[in-house]
Amino acid sequence: MKESKNKIISNLKALELIVGDDTSNTLKEAKYQLELSEKIHFKYGAAYSKLIISIAHWHLMDYQAGFKSAKEVLQLQQELENDNLLPLILHTLALHSWGQAKLFSAQQYWIKALEQSSLIGNHEIEIEALIGLGNTWRMTNCLEQANSTHNVAAQRANYYRMPHLEAKAYILQAWDSYLLCDYQAMLPILFKAEKLLTDNSNLTWKAEIYDFRGLAFLGLDDLDSAQKYCSLANQLAIQHDLIWMKAHSAISLARIASAQSHFTLAYQLLTDAEVIAQQFDKGELRSQICLEQSRIAELTQNFELALYSYKRYRQYEIALIQEQSSSLGRDKTSTSKERLDIRAKNLIQRIEMQLKFNSMSSLTYLLPREKWYAHLKSILTNVLSDEYHLIMITDPSEDKINNLMLLGHHYCKHGDSITRLNDTEIAILINENKNKSQEIAHSISTLLSTYPWSRYSLNVSIPSVTHFSLHELNHHATLSQMQMEIV
Repeated sequence: MKESKNKIISNLKALELIVGDDTSNTLKEAKYQLELSEKIHFKYGAAYSKLIISIAHWHLMDYQAGFKSAKEVLQLQQELENDNLLPLILHTLALHSWGQAKLFSAQQYWIKALEQSSLIGNHEIEIEALIGLGNTWRMTNCLEQANSTHNVAAQRANYYRMPHLEAKAYILQAWDSYLLCDYQAMLPILFKAEKLLTDNSNLTWKAEIYDFRGLAFLGLDDLDSAQKYCSLANQLAIQHDLIWMKAHSAISLARIASAQSHFTLAYQLLTDAEVIAQQFDKGELRSQICLEQSRIAELTQNFELALYSYKRYRQYEIALIQEQSSSLGRDKTSTSKERLDIRAKNLIQRIEMQLKFNSMSSLTYLLPREKWYAHLKSILTNVLSDEYHLIMITDPSEDKINNLMLLGHHYCKHGDSITRLNDTEIAILINENKNKSQEIAHSISTLLSTYPWSRYSLNVSIPSVTHFSLHELNHHATLSQMQMEIV
């Protein structure tokens, strides 16, 4: 019996890995594993099978069937010995709610998923829930909150070394920035995402990066660059039949064509995009298509068509608002929208605090910069100041700073102290004579030159290490400025 259960679990884990790539066969096999589990009264196997069936329905865009399966799993979960499946169950319920445009229900499930994943240490669902919450804020026009939440998701993914989720969060943050009309901010965000996906096979994400980069250049009035990147996105989408991106890139190309006064081409591209969008869109994309069609028709003085397209835009917008209002009304039986927002923001704020302080909380010799300044000042006025030396670690990449701090701290003992001077510099005050402190600086330099930076940072440059006596502060710009402040 135990061997049969282990085999079912092993098979289901394998299916979970391929559900997005071979959805139809995964669905069929998961149903077979469900039958086997029910025959031997294996509740965990039955719950896990139904969960994979629900995820398969998500990939097939059959959201109602998927939601029903996920609800059944949630009921079964109460009979299981542990909560290991619970974060994924809640995340899956959120996805199906999202797919049906039930935004506030999705928000509820993602909040619960975030809470449960934090409790049991499911880092992947924790990040996915943050991404989902950011998406719900974007859809309800809370763009600053969406942008901030996607940034927290990217930082959390970086902390857990999950580059695919970090890239996903950055791509969505870039879209938030586009909606905020912050086109310049989009470019470095998309560059980070692109680097993180160097070895990733997700073509939709790569097409999105091209498309969003093109839109950023369009916003910056660089039409040639915009045309280049949006065309690449469209070609990739057509070549690999990426339905979502075929529609989205066509809209982007239409906006570029309109900016070039090629209105006939722009209108045709929008018409093509609308036909594609009918396969998956609940109104969000088609409303924007109709609005753009109305704008183009007005520019070409076809006012009758402009009015018709605008009326269609309003129909889609009203339908979306009605669905949101209806969903909000149902959710109010347990909580209000305002309370949901507060609950989500409190959770995210706690995660931000963890990101800021947790990695450093066990560093005994780490001092805030102001306290470190005061400590240095007291030593400079001491006759024993020759027994102290400074080691500076510098690197232009901000995403290395926490790792450099942790590595540098390993060299500290009683009497030493370390601080972060800014986003690219760390200073270590060493209670050693010149020879000993030089040996320590050499050891740090050797360590940093052989450290596998490519695993932890987009920038693989070698950090520089310099050594100073306290009487040589003017040899370094930051330290010289610091000396002026101290003296």
